[in-house]
Amino acid sequence: MEVEAFLADSVQAAGGKLHALGIGWRVIQAPAIPARHDRIGIGLIVRTAPDEAGQHTLTLSLLDPEGADRAFGAGGPLQATFSSPAGQGTATLALNLDGIVFETEGDHTFVVAIDGAAVTRLSFRVQTTPEPPVSEFRTGVYL
Repeated sequence: MEVEAFLADSVQAAGGKLHALGIGWRVIQAPAIPARHDRIGIGLIVRTAPDEAGQHTLTLSLLDPEGADRAFGAGGPLQATFSSPAGQGTATLALNLDGIVFETEGDHTFVVAIDGAAVTRLSFRVQTTPEPPVSEFRTGVYL
């Protein structure tokens, strides 16, 4: 089983493709801790071999800076099932997590497991940043 994964602001799966906004970030900047982040998207592409056809269980857990499991909502890790067709198959999975509250600054990690085995880790940092000076001017350039 081969897995590709990325962090984004939002992800959608449609027609065997992933569509995402804000792909590839590694830092959440917050004005203060605790910090509530509106949405974290995780895009997954799972490629399976012919002998891996059938039903699979995906588990997503979040580790805090000390490596302890963080609960999502009312429970522990999130679980979902997906099917892999006979022959070589590809599953595109879009996970969107809304309103996660981070109690501490530091490095956090999403761990993606399939059928109980960790297949990838997505690390990111939560940090506070000072407000930009009033005189700062920001602009974007589009070509």
